[in-house]
Amino acid sequence: MSERVEWVEVSGRATAVSYTVVARAVSKAYEMDVPYVVALVALDEGPTMMTNIIDCAPEQVHIGMVLEVCFEDWTDEITIPKFRPIAT
Repeated sequence: MSERVEWVEVSGRATAVSYTVVARAVSKAYEMDVPYVVALVALDEGPTMMTNIIDCAPEQVHIGMVLEVCFEDWTDEITIPKFRPIAT
């Protein structure tokens, strides 16, 4: 709850630390999305964040997976960061 925060530009690269596959929608708003992956990812710069891993079958997600950020516009005012596997 600190007010001592600042914006810091980061690389957009991360590693999957933990994840779960959601198979049952928590509300009607997410029914079309199941199954989907909710994950903790560690940014290359250190911070950890909760996000979704997309553009990948849930059974292909694994701890240590290298990811890159992408952004999903929900509205004109709301953009959500999500992560996808980096193509190798």
